[in-house]
This record gives sequence, C-alpha cells and structure tokens, in this order.
Amino acid sequence: MIEFKDVSLVYPNGTQGLKNVNLKINQGEFVVIVGLSGAGKSTLIRSMNRLVTPTDGELLIDNEDILKYNQRKLRKLRTEVGMIFQNYNLVKRSTVMKNVISGRLGHTGTIASLLNIFPKEAVSLAYRSLERVNIAEKVYSRADQLSGGQQQRVAIARVLTQQPKIILADEPVASLDPPTSHQVMTYLRKVNKEDNITTIVNLHFIDMAMEYADRIIGMRAGEVVFDGPASDVSEQTFEEIYGRKIREDDLVGGQEDE
Repeated sequence: MIEFKDVSLVYPNGTQGLKNVNLKINQGEFVVIVGLSGAGKSTLIRSMNRLVTPTDGELLIDNEDILKYNQRKLRKLRTEVGMIFQNYNLVKRSTVMKNVISGRLGHTGTIASLLNIFPKEAVSLAYRSLERVNIAEKVYSRADQLSGGQQQRVAIARVLTQQPKIILADEPVASLDPPTSHQVMTYLRKVNKEDNITTIVNLHFIDMAMEYADRIIGMRAGEVVFDGPASDVSEQTFEEIYGRKIREDDLVGGQEDE
C-alpha cells in the first residue's frame, strides 16, 4: 500500500509542487492521475520513488516512510518501483535485449553490471517480458530502429524484467498516436491484472482515463481535487478538475484496430 499523509513539496524556486496531499493507493489498483500541465501529476508520481523529495509530510510504502530513506534503502526501493517515461528512456544505440535486461541492474552486483554479465535466468526473464508485450521478434534490433509505440513496449518489458511491486508511468502515451496509445495502455492494464502490480499512470486525455482506470485522481495546482472510481466520473467532473470547459484537445480520437 502507498499512503500520502499531508505531503507537500516546495521547489527551491518557491513553486508549490504538491500541497497537503492525502491519499491511499491499495495493492493491485490501476490508478490514473489527470490534470492540466503543471497540476502536479509528475511531481506526485516521481515522489513515490524519490526522483523528487517532498518537503513536508510522510510518504509510506508498505508502512515505511520513504522520505527518511538513506541511499542504500533508496536503491532497494527503486528495484521495487518501476518507472515508465514519456520519452521511453532507452539507450538508443543498444539492442532491445540490452535495454530490457537492464531492468535487472538493481539486482546484479556492480562488477557483473559493468561487464554486462547476467545469469541465464535474467536473460530468459527478459525474453519472456518481450513476449508478453508482443515484441520478441525485435530482440536483436537497435532501439533507435523502432517506432515510438514499439519503444514504449520495450520500456514496459524492461519494467517487467525488473519484477517491481509498483509501476509508475509518467505520461507514457503523450508522444504516440491514438491507436498506438490504446495499444500501450492495453498492455499496461494487462500486466496490472495478470501480476497484481499496483499501477499509477499520469494521463492528460479524458477518454483513455475513463477507459482504463479503476480509479481516477484529479489534480489542480498541486492539490487533489477529485478521487473516486472511474465509474463515478463524468464530463462535468473533468471540467471541475481542469477548472474550465473541456476542449477537443483534451480528448483522444480513434481506437485501436480490431
């Protein structure tokens, strides 16, 4: 379980990233966080693996306050919390396999990591992860030879190879066209359900949030302004979260091909 207790974050320039956030996220939930750019979505997600560090409050994962962690505990936390980025964060000149197996780096000794030596079990796990997102045929391709959607599937396979308890996805479909976006979200949802991995995704687009989320959290100006089941959400809810009328660019047209 993840629990925010009166969590605030003020950046060094004085910007309020989070303001008195109180949340509980349960094991296995698929949570989508929505809000305009600058609402605090990325700050909220990145606080859960300490890519940013809140300045007040408590942030508990499995009943431990991760804001008190030293570097050793932080390294362990980051093996248990997988991260998927908007820009894929792959080593473009490396093969798909090298990118995916890097998900085991946190579980491998320093010398073995430097020499790029992984046990057979890790290689097998990486290949199975690629199979799960239907891209195993690209195992020896360079990452920069893949489309955006393929690169994001490789990023999901890398996280699967990490075997985390939690997956964080920060605007994972923002750079993709609508059909490819739905494909990526379908794989994230599939992994969440099959492995019971708590999955927290930042999205801007309304129809995708409605389609894939169990629960939607709305943010504005660093505060949580809505928290409830996706089934309770309407267009009016989004207008309240966004603080304005819904525009066409808040929606995603198109669906994945049958």
